Amino acid sequence: MLEKRLNEYRLLHSYSVAETAASMAAQYGVDVEKARLAGLLHDWDKNLSDEELFDRAREYGLKMLDRLEDMAVLLHALTGAVAVKRQFPELEDDIIQAISRHTSAAPDMTDLDMVIYVADMIEPLRSQGNLTPLRVIVGKVPLEALFLKSFEMSMEHLLRRHRFIHPDSLGVWNACVAAERDRISGIQDRLVI
Repeated sequence: MLEKRLNEYRLLHSYSVAETAASMAAQYGVDVEKARLAGLLHDWDKNLSDEELFDRAREYGLKMLDRLEDMAVLLHALTGAVAVKRQFPELEDDIIQAISRHTSAAPDMTDLDMVIYVADMIEPLRSQGNLTPLRVIVGKVPLEALFLKSFEMSMEHLLRRHRFIHPDSLGVWNACVAAERDRISGIQDRLVI
């Protein structure tokens, strides 16, 4: 079914994300098969046109911004998650959630969510930007730190190109920074004792 939905590039990307996600999941103690499946299905709606995405979002009752042109690049994750759940109702909710969060993230990312977000960014076929700093720290830093660095790089990319940043992304960033500060503060507190 995926082969009929995606062009060749996007299909190869999805296979690569699935394998990258499975490898990361094994390193971080996340369910490998769920990661592989979410990685495989994450771009289910990616080849739809902007208008098809907007129509599907309206059909599904998804919240959209007033400026639709700024929403298109993120929308495929949300519409794709709903479409995958309708097509495969037996899939567990955490897989569907990871699909829905692979573009804009969320303040309360689960380990599976973070694996899919990062795997989509660092899979070996992706060549835009310098992803080596991320690829080399996989398995060497906590998953939360890897996600934070990935999200930071995404935000920097948008800022450098004067691109729209979804308002929810600021909430994600602030939640990540707060969690990182809490984690560092907890480590420092233990060292003082």
